[in-house]
Amino acid sequence: MQGGVLLFASSYFEYIRLSSFLKSQDASFCRIGEATSQQDISRARLWFFEGQKKILLYSERSHFFHRYKIRGGHHLVVYSLPGRKDFYPELVNMLGESGNPRCNVLFSRLDLLKLERIVGTSSARRLISSDKDMFVFC
Repeated sequence: MQGGVLLFASSYFEYIRLSSFLKSQDASFCRIGEATSQQDISRARLWFFEGQKKILLYSERSHFFHRYKIRGGHHLVVYSLPGRKDFYPELVNMLGESGNPRCNVLFSRLDLLKLERIVGTSSARRLISSDKDMFVFC
């Protein structure tokens, strides 16, 4: 996997599950959650920016309380949609401007309300009811 992957999880349960999975795969990752100390947060942000760690696992609660500007990300993976609509553009804006920044969002039919907050009611219903399993939009 190419470096600079910002992996966003909205719930603490998903954050822990992803952390355990990445550990089991011996992935080069660091994490920022609501229980992470300030020293570990600074270290994780530096390692991610410098490319020493390829993946940064980031929790929604940490973003809610601190709104860190994460540098070094080229690929955003939203494992679960954020509960607040303003978080999605904030996360996308963290992607680096050089190269080809990408964003992948995982969602299911159960995420309709969260998806509506981000893309609007009609677009969310169209995305949920479509037979396609992948969507590209700007």
